Amino acid sequence: MSHPLLGKTSATAAVMLALLAVPYAHPKLAPLRVVRAPWEPPPVTAVAEPEAPTSTPVLTHGETKLEASKNEATVTNALPDKPAGGAPAPAPAALLPAKGKAALAVEDPSGKALDAFYAQLAKTRAKQPGAVTRVMHHGDSVITSDYISGTLRRKMQAEWGDAGHGFLLVANPWEWYFHNDVGHGAGEGWSSSRIVGPLVKDGMYGLGGVTFTGQPGATAWFSTSDRTSFGKKVSRFDVYYLETASGGEVEVKVASASLNERFSTKGEGGKVSRVKSIPVPDGEAKLQLKVASGTPRLFGVALERDVPGVVYDAIGINGARAELWNGMDGAHWGEQMQLRKPSLVVLQFGTNESEAPGIAGNYEATLKAVVDKLKAAAPNASILVLAPLDRAENTEGGMRTKPVIKKLVAAQRNVARDTGVAFWNTFEAMGGEGSMATWVKKGLAGSDLTHPSPQGAEIIGDLLYRSLSAGFDTWRAAHGMP
Repeated sequence: MSHPLLGKTSATAAVMLALLAVPYAHPKLAPLRVVRAPWEPPPVTAVAEPEAPTSTPVLTHGETKLEASKNEATVTNALPDKPAGGAPAPAPAALLPAKGKAALAVEDPSGKALDAFYAQLAKTRAKQPGAVTRVMHHGDSVITSDYISGTLRRKMQAEWGDAGHGFLLVANPWEWYFHNDVGHGAGEGWSSSRIVGPLVKDGMYGLGGVTFTGQPGATAWFSTSDRTSFGKKVSRFDVYYLETASGGEVEVKVASASLNERFSTKGEGGKVSRVKSIPVPDGEAKLQLKVASGTPRLFGVALERDVPGVVYDAIGINGARAELWNGMDGAHWGEQMQLRKPSLVVLQFGTNESEAPGIAGNYEATLKAVVDKLKAAAPNASILVLAPLDRAENTEGGMRTKPVIKKLVAAQRNVARDTGVAFWNTFEAMGGEGSMATWVKKGLAGSDLTHPSPQGAEIIGDLLYRSLSAGFDTWRAAHGMP
C-alpha cells in the first residue's frame, strides 16, 4: 500500500501550490500573485491625474449616461486656502524666460485687442452699479480641473471685487472635472452630449460645450464654498437651459431662502436659449435642482452676485481641441454669449492638437476659423489666445520639448496677429525650450510630462494675472485714468 501523502490528490495539490508560488519568485511577476505576501509592503495607491492625450478622438453621435458625482477637493486638484489677495510662491528665477518681464507681456500689435475688457474692468474698478466683468476661459484638461483659472479668479476678485463664482456644468461629464471655491454635486439620471463626443445632432451645447438631458428625479446642487475662505457669497443662481417643444419641468429649492418653485423648459418657438434666475439674499446659499417631469435639456448654473466685481468662468473640456468648437451651432453660440455677456474670452488649446497627425500643416487656418466664429458670436468681447504649456517627451538624451509644441505656439501667435486678438505666450512664461523637464524635476508638473501640478498651475495663473494687470495699468494711463 502506498503512503497516503503520495496519492493522486496530494500530488495534484502539490502541483497547484508550486504553480501558485511561481509569481512570488520575481518582482516582475507581482501582478500574477493571488494575495500579498506577508513580507511585502502594502500597495501604493496611485494619485489620479488627467490622462495625457494619446490620439485624435473619433466623434460619434449620442449620449453618455453619467454616474452620481461630487466636486471633491484633493491634493492633486485643489488650490490651498489663503487669505484674500494672498500671492502664490513666486516662480523660481530658473523658470522665468531669459528675456525677463517684457517676454511675459500680453502681445497686442493692434494696441486695442483688449479695449472691451479693460473698459469694463475700469467700470468695475470704479465700483459703478452693475459693473460686472465676466471672463470666460476655454481650455482642455488643465482648465477642466480649474488649474490656472482658479488662481486668476481668486486674484482678480481680490483686486477688483467678487461678483460670484461663475458658470458650472450640471454634472461631471469627466472624472477630472473640478472647480475651486464652490460646492457642486449631481445624482444619477443625467446623460450628456459633448463637443468632444458623443455629439448632439443640432450642435447646441451651451456655454460649456456640454448639453445635459435629465430624467424625472435627476438632481443636482450648487452652493457657496464650505471648504475655503473664498466663494462665500451668492445673490443669484442663473440656470441656463434650452427651451424646446419636448421639454419638461424643473423644481428648484433654496432652503436658506425658503424657496421652492418650478419652471418649465417647454416652448413653441423652436429651440431657444434661456436663463432662469433665482435670486437669494446675498450670502451663503445652496440651490437644489430636480427634474420634475419630461426630459429637459440643461447646460449649467452660474453663481452670481449683484455687486461690482469679476466673475471667472472656467470652461474646461477633457480632450478638447480648438477646432471642435466649430461643431457648435453659430446662432446658438451667439445666443449663449448674448445671455452671458463676457468681457473677455480666453482660448487655451494646443496640448491635444500636439497629438493630431499633420496638425501643424493646416492649424493656422483651423484656428482662424474658430476665432472668427467666436468673434461673430461675441462681438462685444475681447479675445485672448493663450499658447499651450510646454510638453516634453523622453529621448535617449533625456527629456526634451516636443517639436510640434513650438510650431503650435508660432501658429497661434500668427493667428492672433492676423485676426486682431491678443496673445500670451504660456510656453515662454514657463521658461521656453525644455522648461517642462525642469518643472517635472521641481515638482511643478506631473510625470506625464504634460500637466502642471496645482503649484505649477498657480505660478502660471499668477504670471498671467500680473501681465493682465500691467496691461490694464498701461491702458488706464493712456486714457487718463488714475
